[in-house]
Amino acid sequence: MRINWLIAAVAMGLALLAMPGAGQAQESFPNRPVRIVVPYSPGSVVDVFGRIVAQNMAAQWNGSIVVESKSGANGSIAAEEVARAAPDGYTWLLVTTFFTASPALDPKLRWDPVRDFIPVGQICRAPNFFIVPVSLPVRSVAEYVALAKAKPGTLNYSHPGKGSTGHLGFELFKRLAGIDVTAIGYRGYPQMVPDIASGLINSTFLSANQALAQVQSGTIRIIGAISDGRSKYFPDAPTLAEQGFAEAQVTPWFGVVVPAGTPQTVVDRISEALEKALATPDVRERLDTAGCEPKSAPPKQFADIIKADVALWAKVVKEAGITAD
Repeated sequence: MRINWLIAAVAMGLALLAMPGAGQAQESFPNRPVRIVVPYSPGSVVDVFGRIVAQNMAAQWNGSIVVESKSGANGSIAAEEVARAAPDGYTWLLVTTFFTASPALDPKLRWDPVRDFIPVGQICRAPNFFIVPVSLPVRSVAEYVALAKAKPGTLNYSHPGKGSTGHLGFELFKRLAGIDVTAIGYRGYPQMVPDIASGLINSTFLSANQALAQVQSGTIRIIGAISDGRSKYFPDAPTLAEQGFAEAQVTPWFGVVVPAGTPQTVVDRISEALEKALATPDVRERLDTAGCEPKSAPPKQFADIIKADVALWAKVVKEAGITAD
């Protein structure tokens, strides 16, 4: 009887070994379409960046990556959906500033950027520029600060939404400069940019693509680059560090994360494909043309970036007294 039991157990074990296991499934990843969720509307810069890398990565795998836009709640709707998705590598989230700022802005948030996700890699960084209308009589950050201090509470700045780099980055600058400037929130850039050009808004942070047309038309002026070094997009613009505000240099980044629990072998496979895409001249050129400097960061490095930004924005939100809507 005991011998029969042992024979049956061995046979079952051999049968299980012969079956396609999790390891084999991971090795064959991906064997069906992958979905990358973009937390903003179709045609947004985030959507554009996602499609550029997705197209190359899909070609590497001879597969399909479907880009799906799911806007709302400043990215939280998309983030919550992906956090709850099966941790199998077939659902990704494209992330930017909202991802690290949301915990500080919403105490009732039902997802956490560190606990509920695994970083896959950074795609690029889109340097912002300190913009003023030409009607404002300042040509440097020092002159802007001097004017703001001379007329506290009379200047304003615009941002495309609570939790954006344009919002939190400017609040960080305000605290470092010790100035009182009123925040004016918009729902995106379409209305905001014309209001800056007209002089209705006194200042803002814009990316290269958002600023280019207005700079060329002579309606706005760049008084600083908010990046680690001078940007190739506007090389004549001195950085905030050059003008005495190094701690205010916060550059928006874009990257990919997957649900927590995704097997490491799958994360590595996605990360390798992303790194390969970012090393491709065509992808780099397209990202560059779209106003985002290709800047890879593998999982561990990207995880450190995310954790550092979570801490930074929590500090900014608390010091500025920003509350959830």
